[in-house]
Amino acid sequence: MRSEVAVDEIDCIIKHNRVHVACLTESWLTDSISTDIVNIDGFNCFRRDRCDGRRGGGIVCYVADSLLCHRLKELECTDVESLWLLCRNYRMPRRVSHILIGIIYFPPNGDKLCTVNHIISCLDTITQKHPYCGIMLCGDFNQLNDLPILSYPLKQIVTLATRRHNILDKVFTSIAEWYHTPSILPPIGTSDHNVVLVHAQVSQPHYHPNYGISSFVAVRSTDPSGKTLLAHALSRLNWVSLYKMNDCNDMLNHFYTTVLSLLNYYLPVRMSRKLASEKPWVNDRFRCLVRQRQRAWHQQDMVKYHALRNLVQRTAKKLRSKYYGRCVTSLHAAGPKQWWRAVKRITGQSPKNQLNNLSTDDNYGTVADNINNFFHSVSADLAPLDPSLMPAAIDPVPQEFIIEPYQVEHKLAKLQPHKASGPDNIPNWFWRDFSVWLAEPLCAIFNASIRQGLVPDSWKHANVIPVPKSNPPTSIEKDLRPISLTPTLSKVLESFIGQWILNDLEGKLDHRQYGALKGRSTTHELVDILHHWHTALNNNAAVRVIFVDYAKAFDHVDHSIVIRKLVSLGVSSVLIRWLCSFLLNRQQRVKISDYVSGWLTLNGGMPQGSYLGPLIFLVLINDLTAGCLLHKFVDDTTLSEIIPKGQTSSNMSSLVEDVLHWSQSNLMNINWCKTKELILGSNSAKNFCHELCVDGNVVERVSVYKLLGVIVDDTLKWKSHVNSICAKASKRLHFLKILKRSSLSIGDLLCFYTSAVRPVLEYACPVWHNSLTNEQCQQIESIQRRALKIICGQNYTGYNEICSNLKLSSLVDRRSELCKVFFEKSVLDDNSCLHYLLPPRRLHPAHKFRQLLPYIPEIPKTSRYYHSFIPFAVKNYTSPGLLT
Repeated sequence: MRSEVAVDEIDCIIKHNRVHVACLTESWLTDSISTDIVNIDGFNCFRRDRCDGRRGGGIVCYVADSLLCHRLKELECTDVESLWLLCRNYRMPRRVSHILIGIIYFPPNGDKLCTVNHIISCLDTITQKHPYCGIMLCGDFNQLNDLPILSYPLKQIVTLATRRHNILDKVFTSIAEWYHTPSILPPIGTSDHNVVLVHAQVSQPHYHPNYGISSFVAVRSTDPSGKTLLAHALSRLNWVSLYKMNDCNDMLNHFYTTVLSLLNYYLPVRMSRKLASEKPWVNDRFRCLVRQRQRAWHQQDMVKYHALRNLVQRTAKKLRSKYYGRCVTSLHAAGPKQWWRAVKRITGQSPKNQLNNLSTDDNYGTVADNINNFFHSVSADLAPLDPSLMPAAIDPVPQEFIIEPYQVEHKLAKLQPHKASGPDNIPNWFWRDFSVWLAEPLCAIFNASIRQGLVPDSWKHANVIPVPKSNPPTSIEKDLRPISLTPTLSKVLESFIGQWILNDLEGKLDHRQYGALKGRSTTHELVDILHHWHTALNNNAAVRVIFVDYAKAFDHVDHSIVIRKLVSLGVSSVLIRWLCSFLLNRQQRVKISDYVSGWLTLNGGMPQGSYLGPLIFLVLINDLTAGCLLHKFVDDTTLSEIIPKGQTSSNMSSLVEDVLHWSQSNLMNINWCKTKELILGSNSAKNFCHELCVDGNVVERVSVYKLLGVIVDDTLKWKSHVNSICAKASKRLHFLKILKRSSLSIGDLLCFYTSAVRPVLEYACPVWHNSLTNEQCQQIESIQRRALKIICGQNYTGYNEICSNLKLSSLVDRRSELCKVFFEKSVLDDNSCLHYLLPPRRLHPAHKFRQLLPYIPEIPKTSRYYHSFIPFAVKNYTSPGLLT
């Protein structure tokens, strides 16, 4: 647009094609050219000229007078040529409040990273203030990498060449379904770029108000034909150019660009309508009956109203019964994930927005920013990773650290398709279904990353989902836990690195660490702790227990300390170098529904939800020891001091001070409000164990504590725990009643009971089952009795008979069997972490007894010890046949 002739030509094009907004790049306008010269009647002219003295460039936008338009100058920066406008008509569709128009000119020699960051930052800023705005981003992008823009997510709708054979002028939008496919017109004036004309649909699709539209969601197509065509296209791809690249960042960008272009072409993202409240079984006849009933009410025809009301109720019951019958029957064959999703929808357990209490004005963009700022502040006091700790590169990389394509394919094929994707927004089913064709290039990228000791930047980004600790949460600081959604490919590579680290750490981790390790669980730790407590009490000793809680443990990990510990444990320098890159300059943003905060760079912490997060934390806490029994389940730490009979003093104060000193030197913060004390044994121990005060913090003494999901009291009796699990299971019986009213079959109801209710009554049962009283056993059994009455209804003939007919064991028998299986697999096995709890093995006897146990049990002095798990199991679950 370098002359008045060009302005006249633009005027003709605009009016001939009934254009409301015209965006132009490379206007070549300067301050010496008045706006009056380039004005067009009926349009407002917004221009941004180059002001650095260079020729060319510049942006102009013409907006029709009929549109309300505001220029967003606060978004403009000197390093990027952009113009941002916020427009709206006097009447807007319900789902969109504004239209954001961004015009970008990216010169051939421009700064790519700066431009992309500017665009994403501007989009984040506006969508936080106006979350319901539609986005139209257009301009001359030349060779700019548009992967981050497409991942926002936006859709690029220009499909024809705009300059020779290339698509340099593009339109990215979040409302692609509103527009026809863009057409290409000849260039204006002396320009060598064609004109892109985007026409809106004549009218937006009209939806009947009874549908109750609440929102639109972006859903990627899963059309089988499209998948077939995509597989064919992937099989024909030549990845030679990727293999020739030297930098893994370039390799990954090339891979993403290629894969995303094919994925968006064959399986595009479309906006799907999400209904607010209408039941899935409602049909047109039912809606018609409801309207007739309402009409009769307004006309005060009460006879007709009552008849229609009864008819509506009968029809609803019939429709609901038929729908759920068909739905659940088909979902059994589809898989447990789909079945549970349907059951949760029926029972009203579908996830709801639980963050309402954190916002006073429903501005979730502001809430997301506030949450992200808090999560970021947790590690703000830590120093970033010391770069001097990064080892030098090793060339060549040892053979054991080279990944083969078949290994990558095996990992991809095992991905769970329903798991959420990370910031790249590529679904897991894509990696799984097309693993055969993607494994080889990904293997090359993985090996390049390991060889260079470099983690691609896009793999260090995470969408953080704030998960409430309480329902509903009332405080950002206390009630939210950050769960990080990282890219799936990053997790796959992490799984290789993590296994190699575990190989290097074999035999070096604390044997009383029971969290995040294969073959260990909360039940293993509880059995171990309770056995030591029971043994001490059997010897007339007392036990003083401190339950240490760390504040924001995963979010306040100092990276430099972790790396030093990994080096001291003998982990390979190849893995150390890669881990340094993995931890350095990680970024996160909080995502709440469709709202996202800005990106923030973290100084420390481990992403909760990643593969390496728990493993690295185990290394951090591995050398935490004390002069007493110390059990760990990841960060949950339990100190147990055995006070022998006759001793009238306790060393717990100095033991906790040792833990405090370790915590301070490792920059971990003890949460004194949640750190508790429990004393087991004689009352005299409670008298001489004075109140514990460490560093000015008083540790509260309690008589009941919930340890890893099991409620323990100072008498080691299980009344409180039994009451708790029965109350929790009783609440779930309510959902069983709802399913019953929805006319589910007995088989489906039984499936829900055995999957959602019964596990609550059996959690960690080896810890407490043998110590239950008959009354407590009956209390638990009554839950199953109530459940069977709900399931069978009028066909309930008696508890024992129904259990026999349904092939259902009593809860007592099931718990006994579970205890026996646990003992055989987790204690008798020589490689088990609990094998050391067994008493000494009996040697060949000089004389024979009719019944001889293979182990020499400790003589029980109390019924409490006799019924604890290990002594009871040794006597009842072993046989003379085990004696060698």
